[in-house]
Order: sequence, then structure tokens, then C-alpha cells
Amino acid sequence: MVRTILGPLPVPTPGGVRRVTSLGGRSPYGAVIASLAMSEIFRQVWLAVRPVTAQQRFLWWCGTLMLVSGAAHAVVAVVDWAPWWGTVSWRKPVVFGMSLGILAWSAVWVLRQLPVRRWGWLPAWLLGAGSAVEVVLITMQRWRGEASHFNYRTGLDTAVWSVMSKAIILVVLAVAMLLVWSLVRFQGTPAARIAVVVGLAAILASGYIGYDIAAEGEAAAAATGQAPETIVFGAAGSAKLAHALGMHALQVLGLLAVGLGLRPLPTRTQIWLMLLAAAGYASVYAAVTATAYAGRAWTSPTAPLALLALAGVVAVVAASAVVAGRLLPGAGRQRVGVME
Repeated sequence: MVRTILGPLPVPTPGGVRRVTSLGGRSPYGAVIASLAMSEIFRQVWLAVRPVTAQQRFLWWCGTLMLVSGAAHAVVAVVDWAPWWGTVSWRKPVVFGMSLGILAWSAVWVLRQLPVRRWGWLPAWLLGAGSAVEVVLITMQRWRGEASHFNYRTGLDTAVWSVMSKAIILVVLAVAMLLVWSLVRFQGTPAARIAVVVGLAAILASGYIGYDIAAEGEAAAAATGQAPETIVFGAAGSAKLAHALGMHALQVLGLLAVGLGLRPLPTRTQIWLMLLAAAGYASVYAAVTATAYAGRAWTSPTAPLALLALAGVVAVVAASAVVAGRLLPGAGRQRVGVME
């Protein structure tokens, strides 16, 4: 091979095809091709999840505003450098804004696969408005320097907490409506249906955990007269981690379903991959939740629950690896350029 300062030279091959290589033996166009391929993947993902009806656009804008709020307050948290944990912290505007914003975006994807009905405005409004009210009130309390949850210090604080507890019920009702609707009239792929049903069911289970968290918080507030710094189940059960895992099952499984739709495998294979991922996520969720309710820290589960969680992680990673392997540019292949 002749090396020059002008760049790579074509390398002849036995079949008459000349491969363009760099001085290091790699294609100089590999990075460009990979970048173009990833851009195409992102474009296809956007086409799969973008809002196309007024109901979906409403939810999308609600989610976007909440995500922007969460991101903005993350910057404020860095600049302010105040404690991240505690009853009054920037963590709550950031976490609730991001979490509920992503939920609203995920609901857009769900609605994309349901028939368009006028009454679809009901779950859209319940979810979008309920989430927005929750985020606005939590953010307002942080700027006031007051705890947002379990705060009965003044009449205003009591009213804010009361409205917040009602607003989140609207979100739960919207999720329940979407779940029932998906069970009876889903129009997407079978794999996507599994992702939606399991994801929405996990959110409802997360809502039940949230109810128990609220009960613990109310008891602590009544006993001490102030909002609790943190809430655990028993001695050290991580209630918030169990709650968060349920809240975000729809995003994990939904992304996997979208990936399966970009370069479709046979339908049966898609179903089995989604069942594997759903069973894996459910295993992790069950193990973390059972550990929390047992009053144990999530880092100290019993041996059976640790094995259950590990098996679940392996299952989710395996299913995701199969999908990623089909989407990532150049996976398992050497790119060859043919020159005239």
C-alpha cells in the first residue's frame, strides 16, 4: 500500500473491487455514514411518535413545557448549589417536570395507535392538565421556599397540597382510561400493544405505591407537625425508587417497540422479544417493590429477590441488544466502497 500525505489510496482486491481505506486501515467515510444513519434513525423515531391530531398536539405541548421547566430548574439548581435532597429543594421541580413531561410525550405515542375519537379529549385533558397543575404548584412552592408535599403550615400551603393530591388523581384516571382503550381498540403492532398495556399497568401500580407513600407522609406530618424529610417503608424501604420504576416502564418498553418497528423482524419474533423485555422489567419492578415493602434498602435485597432482579435486567438488556444490533449502522458488517 502506498502512503501519501494527500490521504488514503484505493486498495485493490482479488475481485476487482477497490476498497477505500484510511492510513489506519479504516474507511474514512465510516463516521459520516454512521452519523447519517443515526440521523435517519432519529427521524424515523420522530415520525413514529410525533403528534398528528389536536389531542396529541395538546399533550405534546404540555409535555414539552414541563420538560423545559424541569431542564431550566436543573440549571437553577446547579447555579444555586443548594442541597439536592430535603423538603425544600430544586430536585422536586426538576424530577416532577421531567417525569410528568415524559409521561405526556409517551401518551402521545399511545394515542397514535388508538382510533381518533372526540371523547379522546377526556384522557388528554386529564393527563395534560393534571400533570401541568402538579408541576406548577410544586415549582411555585420551591420558589416560595416552602415544602410542596404534606405541608400544613399555613392556609395557602394546605390548599396547595390539597389541590396537588387531587390533580394527581386526574392523571391516574387518564392512565386507566388509556389502558382500557388500549385493551379493546389498539391499532398498533402486537409488540407495541404489549408495551403499552404493560407500561400503563405499571404506572397504575406505581400510583398505588404513591398512595402508600402519601399515607406514610401524612402519618409522619401528623406525628411531627411538619413535612417529613424523606419517606421510607419500614426501616429503609426505598419507596421512591419503586414508584419511579413503575412510572417509567412505558418509556423503556415503548422505545423498544418503536425500535422494533423501524426494521421489523417477523411478527412472532417481535412478540417474543417484547414479552422477554416486559417480563424482565416486571421482574426488576417486582423485586425492587417487594424489597421496599419488606423495609430493606434496595441495595440489600434478599438472595431470591436479587436473583429475580438480575434475571430481569439480563432479559431487558438481551432484548434491547437485539433491537440495537439491527438499528446501529455497520453492526457486524464491514463497509465497502465500490469504485469505477
